[in-house]
This record gives sequence, C-alpha cells and structure tokens, in this order.
Amino acid sequence: MIIQTQTGEAICLPGCDEEHGFCEKPGECKCRVGFKGRYCDECIRYPGCLHGTCQQPWQCNCQEGWGGLFCNQDLNYCTHHRPCMNGATCSNTGQGSYTCSCRPGFTGSSCEMQVNECAGNPCRNGGSCADLENMYTCTCPHGFYGKNCELSAMTCADGPCSNDGRCADNPDGGYFCQCPTGYAGFTCEKKIDHCSSTPCSNGVGHTLK
Repeated sequence: MIIQTQTGEAICLPGCDEEHGFCEKPGECKCRVGFKGRYCDECIRYPGCLHGTCQQPWQCNCQEGWGGLFCNQDLNYCTHHRPCMNGATCSNTGQGSYTCSCRPGFTGSSCEMQVNECAGNPCRNGGSCADLENMYTCTCPHGFYGKNCELSAMTCADGPCSNDGRCADNPDGGYFCQCPTGYAGFTCEKKIDHCSSTPCSNGVGHTLK
C-alpha cells in the first residue's frame, strides 16, 4: 500500500479537495480555513446565516423569498405561512407582511370570518332573514312581498292589526301597527307575559289582565 509520494509527502484521503484540504499523515483530509466536510469541499457560511448558501467562505447568499444580512427576513410570507383562509388570494407587501383579498362572503385580515348578510337587518315589515353564502333571503309576512319585503299588498283598509292595534299607513307603502299595552309583534299578535322575567319575590305572583 502506497502511503507516501516519492517526495515523502503523505497521501491524503481519496477524494480530499486538493485546493481546500490537506493532510499531515496518510488517509487524512484536514480542511483549510473557511471549508468543512469529509472532503473539505463545503464552504462555511457567514456566521448566523439562516436561509442562505455560499459559493465562497463567509458568504450568505439568500434563498428565494428571504433577505437581509443573515437571510432571516421573510420576503415571501404568503408561501411560507399561507395565512389567507377560505380560498383568499395572498399578496406579499414587504418583510413579514401580507394582504388577503377575500372571496365574496368573507372578511377579516386573513378572511377568517364569514360575513353575516343579515347583520344589517335588510328584511322590512317584519320579514325574517336567512343568511346564505354571499347573499340572503327574506321570508315575508302575510301581505308583503319583494326582495326585502318592502312591497305591501295590504293597507290599513284590510284591517291587518290584531288585538285592537291601531293601524297607520307608511308614506312609502305598507303599514305599521301601534299595539295596545300588553301586546307586541308586527301585527300585535304576541301577548306579553309580564311574569316571564320573574319580577315577584318569595314565589308569589299573579299575571294581571
């Protein structure tokens, strides 16, 4: 086995980089400053380099989407963290920042909240609202129609108010009922139970008519 050259120099580990490695005894591969690895063919990055590589010692060449001296500044937050929810489109706006373009029916910085289409009480004249995806529907009471129950097929002449409620016509169509004491609802159809809130003490009480 040949362990030295004709000049008496030790033969290094096979594969040891001739430029960046050397040996003092046979089979060694000792690295020069700035290089590392079994064959001394890997450069040492700049100390603290996080998301970077090197072609020469002490470099910190940032990978795509990272910046800064240590390649630790996130320039592609959308890809690395995927913050936008519910099918929203994410756009990088700077170091560690982003904006989400929400699909219809969603809101919030990350489009995490569903919009309640009924929040603005769009249904008129006592209509009930059902929240759907990016829309709503109104279920109108008897005598009303239209998208928001804004159109009336009845007037005070039809006597729509119950329980002696007083009827008044709206200037823009429709009517409203002024309920007597003890009644509520759009047509005064609901009787108020004053005892439902348990105002009486010591377990004794009577509902008055």
